[in-house]
Amino acid sequence: MMIVRRSALSRRALIRGLGSVAITLPFLDAMVPHSLIGSAEAAARTAKAMPKNRFSLLYYPNGLESSAWYPKGPDGDDYDLTGLSMEPLKRHQKDFLLLGNLSVPMALYDAAGDHAKAIGCYGTGVRIRKTASDDIQCAISFDQVMANNIGNRTRFPSLELGLDYGRMEGGCDPGYACIYSNNVSWKDAKTPAIKEVNPRVVFDRLFGNAQASDHAGESRDQQETYNRSILDYTRDSLMQVNAQLGQADRHRVDEYLSSIREIEHRLDAPPTKEELPKGVVRPLRVPDTFKEHFRLMADLQILAFQMDATRISTFMLGVEQSRRTYNEIGIPEEHHGLTHHAGDREKIAKVIRIDTYMAEQFAYYLDKMKSVKEGDKTMLDNAMVLLGNGNGYATRHDHDNCLSVLAGRGCGQLDPGRYIVYPEGTVMSNLWLSLMDRMETKMERHGDSTGRLPGLGTSNI
Repeated sequence: MMIVRRSALSRRALIRGLGSVAITLPFLDAMVPHSLIGSAEAAARTAKAMPKNRFSLLYYPNGLESSAWYPKGPDGDDYDLTGLSMEPLKRHQKDFLLLGNLSVPMALYDAAGDHAKAIGCYGTGVRIRKTASDDIQCAISFDQVMANNIGNRTRFPSLELGLDYGRMEGGCDPGYACIYSNNVSWKDAKTPAIKEVNPRVVFDRLFGNAQASDHAGESRDQQETYNRSILDYTRDSLMQVNAQLGQADRHRVDEYLSSIREIEHRLDAPPTKEELPKGVVRPLRVPDTFKEHFRLMADLQILAFQMDATRISTFMLGVEQSRRTYNEIGIPEEHHGLTHHAGDREKIAKVIRIDTYMAEQFAYYLDKMKSVKEGDKTMLDNAMVLLGNGNGYATRHDHDNCLSVLAGRGCGQLDPGRYIVYPEGTVMSNLWLSLMDRMETKMERHGDSTGRLPGLGTSNI
């Protein structure tokens, strides 16, 4: 493929290869026009070329052991994370807002179904219908409101990822359909935005890459051709692009393509050799541990942002009532069961260890976003990343003081580095309105919102 260089390289420039294989370039200095410096046209074209704000929600199921998560001191910019489950995030403390007392009051209407209500009411701000059949009733979630408004600017309006599929039929929480507990993103009242759990499928969606498994019956040579790295197909095109770039941009492209190659290697890694029970088949290239699976999916999500394939994504770190165990950190019991600890100190200690383990992975996520340079900033500067949930204190499922860590600077629209404690009962949907504002999506109301959330940054819109 020949890319014609005019005054600036296009933000949509591609490195093309065989068939439908194509790699979108990351943001480069060469995409900013220099020939018209000082002119209004140059300013407009520069603004168009610059990375746009992205939003990502990472949903953590089952609630927190809140007593070990939140700082004990006052709010402000001088709070201490030492000794807390949050401590792995200490190195990023200046890069996020810790938001206290955000609640999901719509989940409080019924004594049963706290897990289904926690996630079903979380991003929608409505009460979900109590039913264990397919007669479900939810509402559009805030991320899909944003996708409907700006999603036509990218290849994927939104990208939904997860670490567990969960059941999609029958009842899971007493009286509530499983579909509620397993989906945080909703296109409308009846239709969840289904998440993808298999990293190979996500990779192939991003790159249009054909795999041997998709071409049964073809010759060995044909199958080997399909199984080559997508980078092998793009060498000639890459050489043409590199000829147009300065040294810093060539280095940036090299880092970007190296990250793609590294993800491919992880996808191709052989499964562990532990013996499986009779009749059980290991899913193809889905990592065994939470850490490995999380990091691979997180890298793919960040890569999608870097490619500008999407600007809106949700990532479920598990389904509600998750039966996940954490043998890799010495916890063979199911997470959900442990959260119902009834004051048992040993169980509480294990829940805290799981929360800390999750915080370690989120710290990795922020490390990764900060490592991606975009002009004189980083991807994290040009994003809003929320780690959250709708259950609140795990053992009570009170839906109050729900986990809310908002990282990034949102293209200058957030002012991180502070702990903000809002009045008790502040509605989570007020945060959704505030984030939608910063994603060019103006709404008068969403769900049970009562107004915008103050104090998030320089643009309290």
